[in-house]
Amino acid sequence: MSLRRVAAVLVLLAPLLCQAQEADVSFGLTKWLAIQAGFTQEQADTLAIGDQRVDSGDMQYIELLPTYACLASDTEAANLVRLSRFPSQVTAPAAPERRIVAPGNDVAMKALVGLEQAKPAQAPYLLQLMGAALHTLQASWAHQGVPDVPRPFGSLGSCDPSLAWAHSRARGGWNSHRADLTFAWPAETLSMAEATYNALRRLPAIAGVQRSTKAWADLRGELMDFVRASSKTDKRRWFEAQGIKDVSFLEGISLPDGAERLDLRWPNRKLPPLRTLQSTQHHIEQDLLDAMSRFFTRWMSATDFDALGAEMAEPGIGARASGDSESPGFERADRAELAARLRAWRIRDHGRVAELAHAPRSFTASQRSQLLAIARDPRELATYPVPTEAYFPLLVNGPEPSPLLAFILYPVQSSKQGNPRAIAVTKFRHAPYDTVEVLAERIVNRWYIVAIRAVVDH
Repeated sequence: MSLRRVAAVLVLLAPLLCQAQEADVSFGLTKWLAIQAGFTQEQADTLAIGDQRVDSGDMQYIELLPTYACLASDTEAANLVRLSRFPSQVTAPAAPERRIVAPGNDVAMKALVGLEQAKPAQAPYLLQLMGAALHTLQASWAHQGVPDVPRPFGSLGSCDPSLAWAHSRARGGWNSHRADLTFAWPAETLSMAEATYNALRRLPAIAGVQRSTKAWADLRGELMDFVRASSKTDKRRWFEAQGIKDVSFLEGISLPDGAERLDLRWPNRKLPPLRTLQSTQHHIEQDLLDAMSRFFTRWMSATDFDALGAEMAEPGIGARASGDSESPGFERADRAELAARLRAWRIRDHGRVAELAHAPRSFTASQRSQLLAIARDPRELATYPVPTEAYFPLLVNGPEPSPLLAFILYPVQSSKQGNPRAIAVTKFRHAPYDTVEVLAERIVNRWYIVAIRAVVDH
């Protein structure tokens, strides 16, 4: 077991942690409810940080779906994900129909029940764990139902149904953020908020100081505008009206900016910085490491996506006329399609283009034009002082120590012509609720980008 997993298990044995809805809920709503439940501003902030950090805010929580259930098979990681993202009563491996997540189930409540027994003198030191335990409860609403099975590249690199955890089809499926959007589920969001508030009220006194709480009936009406908010601007206005002026936690949520441009950066992730994009991943051919390191560096620094697409796309390919007969379910990208995909994943306001970016088929001419129109304004591109800051740091699971990486490479089945292929898995700071996958193929003596897809993955 890796040191990272040992750390994760030690934390998970205290409370079961879980990723739920996005930061408007896991930080913002949690903080507001904590204040209503009588916690001080500082205590409410600590609870909210503990809640939100579970969403890829600390290395011990980063387990990407393609790396444990699709491109590699890792039962241990899948069960850590169960504990940290999907509080099902049934462990993996098991059929999706057996691993149902039910709102407010015993697994979702277990950590909170344990923390309710904490002594008042201990409670100040447990606030972040309490926040993480609240995340588990909230997740049981967002991730309720039968977990879907992703197929970003059709049968190529297909996921193991007995290990994969993803949004249920009833809530949008593996390729949609809909399960995390409060306005799509108003009644369920209110139920989740009430359960969160009741849990906060049951938590022990902090350092023996008793809290004065409000009745839930007095809060429900105030929450309706939050629940209905369908843009970051609407969410910001609600929080500011409630006295929460710092809304940097809304960075990267899967809603469009709306009426006002919001360029935010939440400072409370606890992640080590990447020093370089040059990959030193073990057991991967050097020419592939070099080619993909150059590609990922250029992707986050380029402004001419047509030129980059023309350079990296397979020469002479036509996206609509050339599906991969060995891997039905995706189309090989020509230069126009690749340029559009590169552009889509550089849009700063991911919520504005999320449905486009997750399109399972090649873009239409109209969709490509839409992306081009957005990207013409350089302010609409995600930009970073250095390209390394665009990526979440990742580690390869396994018996060997892993270097810190911006992307992880997995060799996959060769093409029908015998060309080597690999899929790179990465995660962007400006789209933190997605894992992006890049399929590359070596043709003659050069690596080209064949397709870009993504899975919703906290």
